[in-house]
Amino acid sequence: MDNERRDMPQQSDEQSGDFRQLNSVERFYERFRNVPLKYLDRFIIICVAALILVILLGLLDSWS
Repeated sequence: MDNERRDMPQQSDEQSGDFRQLNSVERFYERFRNVPLKYLDRFIIICVAALILVILLGLLDSWS
């Protein structure tokens, strides 16, 4: 059994411990640790708003 443990490759930091237990939102924010959270949230909100605007403009254009 000890031989099996030694033959197994070492896990990287991302795969070890706490990182595997985080949910997807926490993992997303973990990659942007140096960026303030309020800026990330604002960027996401702006992207979602822009996507909705583009979809609505496409729908309005197709109806006319």
